[in-house]
Amino acid sequence: MAKGGVRELREALLGAADQGLMVFGESVRHTIYHYIERKYNVGREGILDRPEIFHEALDGLFGAGAKVIERLIGKSLCDRLSLDFQAFENWTLVDYVRNSGRLSMPS
Repeated sequence: MAKGGVRELREALLGAADQGLMVFGESVRHTIYHYIERKYNVGREGILDRPEIFHEALDGLFGAGAKVIERLIGKSLCDRLSLDFQAFENWTLVDYVRNSGRLSMPS
């Protein structure tokens, strides 16, 4: 992926994560990021580099509810990258991030 593409993906993912976690409100979103940084040593800016850790943290915090949050983040990510969103039953945030460059462009 080109340097500009990585930057665009990083900005899109951070915005999508912010938006997805905003369902809990600003202070809870901040608390979630702080918890993940302290427990998993991954700050907000490191989500793209280690999406599997972010997934693990959300799963640990929310259990089955993490799937809903990750799907919200995945949808927002696709919207931000002007991609068609498809929900896949067994996909996690890791799958949406890794496949964001291969998802079909809208017609």
